[in-house]
Amino acid sequence: MNKEHFMIELKLSLRDLDESERQDVMRDYLEHFENGLAEGKTEEQIAKELGSPSQIAKEILTTLGVKPQVKGPEYSQGDWVSFENEKNPYQEPSYQPRRHNPNSPLMTVFKFIGLGFFNLVFVLGPAVALLGCLFAGWITSIAFTLTPLGGIFMIVTAFSTASLFQFFFTILLCGVGLLLLTLLYPITILIFKLVKRYVLWNVRTIFGGPYYEN
Repeated sequence: MNKEHFMIELKLSLRDLDESERQDVMRDYLEHFENGLAEGKTEEQIAKELGSPSQIAKEILTTLGVKPQVKGPEYSQGDWVSFENEKNPYQEPSYQPRRHNPNSPLMTVFKFIGLGFFNLVFVLGPAVALLGCLFAGWITSIAFTLTPLGGIFMIVTAFSTASLFQFFFTILLCGVGLLLLTLLYPITILIFKLVKRYVLWNVRTIFGGPYYEN
């Protein structure tokens, strides 16, 4: 049951209250949902924690001393039929975590050896080459960005046409370095995210862990 279904059923169950009192109750429970969502909970989890809206309404009416009015036949099926047809409106969503059974120590060792061999043969070489290229790119881009300092030093210490030409050339290199930095930053972030995911996949494959499925 999501927030909309919960609030509708609660409102229908509180129809014997005055409008102002009913709105106060609705605001209170709407605030419950807002606080729960801010804490990272799903609407279904919040609804399950709060309980049945009809039972909540019954307790509120009893507390306030309001006796439910007898409704005519038009209320029997016309208010909110779907709640009567639901087998379990508070059932947890289908994407609940399912945990693997713990691995035996021997199976863990076999997985560790197998993944270690695979990583050593097929992953380590390309990974080192990729990280080496990335490191070289950062060093080159930073060096290019700082070259105007050398051009300024040449002009100050030995001003000449050649040093002036070198200064303008260093400005060009600085632009190239800044462009490289702009390109390398998102690439570096992406590579480190991929490395992190791959490491976590290795750990979960070896030792087991939760996974989510729809």
